Amino acid sequence: MKRNIRLVSVLVVVLLASLPLFADYQGLSVATNYPSLNVSSSDMITFDLRIKNFGLAPQRVNLSLTGLPQGWEYQFVGGGGLVNAVFTEPDSTSTVQLWVIPQRVDEHIVYDFTVHATGEEGDSFSLPLTITMDKQLPQRLALDTELPSIKGDPKSDFTFNVTLLNNSANETLIDLYAEVPQGFSATFKEQYGSKTMNTLSLGAGSSKTIQVTVTPSAGVSEGSYPVMITARSSGAEASVPVTLEVQGQAAISLTGKEGLLSATAVAGKEKVLDLEIKNTGTAAADHIELASYTPSNWTISYNPAVIESLAAGESTSVKATLKPSSEALNGDYSLTLKANSKNAGNVSEQFRITVRTSSVWGIVSIVIIALAAVLLVFAIKKFGRR
Repeated sequence: MKRNIRLVSVLVVVLLASLPLFADYQGLSVATNYPSLNVSSSDMITFDLRIKNFGLAPQRVNLSLTGLPQGWEYQFVGGGGLVNAVFTEPDSTSTVQLWVIPQRVDEHIVYDFTVHATGEEGDSFSLPLTITMDKQLPQRLALDTELPSIKGDPKSDFTFNVTLLNNSANETLIDLYAEVPQGFSATFKEQYGSKTMNTLSLGAGSSKTIQVTVTPSAGVSEGSYPVMITARSSGAEASVPVTLEVQGQAAISLTGKEGLLSATAVAGKEKVLDLEIKNTGTAAADHIELASYTPSNWTISYNPAVIESLAAGESTSVKATLKPSSEALNGDYSLTLKANSKNAGNVSEQFRITVRTSSVWGIVSIVIIALAAVLLVFAIKKFGRR
């Protein structure tokens, strides 16, 4: 414990002894974050300068530059205008930009020059700067996405948020591409934007989030579909793979045999209708139950009444035994047949049933009418003579 206390005491003494080394400095300084730059063109080069007054009286500080190659130009810019001096207060910092306009060069050359800050009392500070011409940072692009795989049904749009990063020294024009399976399509939009695009300009070191929406082809089967998203500039390329996990979707249809939706029946007698149920989707349809809406006093039954599973693209036959009411009159009747699936929804079709009364009753009616006519003739003959 005593040893630790002694160690702390020694450190405190050392720190206190070193403070005057920094606190006693008086004068001017000129600083910039990057005093040596590599450039590849003769465009204007900018240095952000900071002039600081360490413990001196408030004063004007004149700025100058020496060693600049012949034909090159420079300007000090501050507050939106050209300046030749800044005003500094004690222990405060003034900022100014140095603009350097080089002449065009075609070879690798290193240029050294110096910025000078001179105060009214004779204090001064010099900062050496270096520009290396014709040394270009190669273009680099990067693509990334947080969700490389998305699940959805065949009728969904699959949207991926992709981050594009321009790791280049200059603003870059970038083209966007997507390699998709045959029949698929892809569109690009800015995040939160509405207009589609295939080309964008991205500043040096900047990034942008892009929405890539992939639409599957109609009737696509269940499965995994790879897509390659690519960003390409004149000197760089980046790609990121994504996957569409298309989940199957069941869909059923109900119709009569050979597509017929009509039939004839006799009042009070059973009529068998041949029905066909088909799974037109991309996944199995589960637990399909048959039901119906019929006129009053009609009955209908199904064989089978429930289909436990129907594979995608498959069909099955169902016998529907229909019995119109015995009191039904001649004419056309409408009934609705339904198929309800656990995962494929409901489907219904209307059938037109033409009802005829029984031929036996027709014969009986004819006989009754004939007997009535015979009795009438007999009565006329017998009573007519009187």
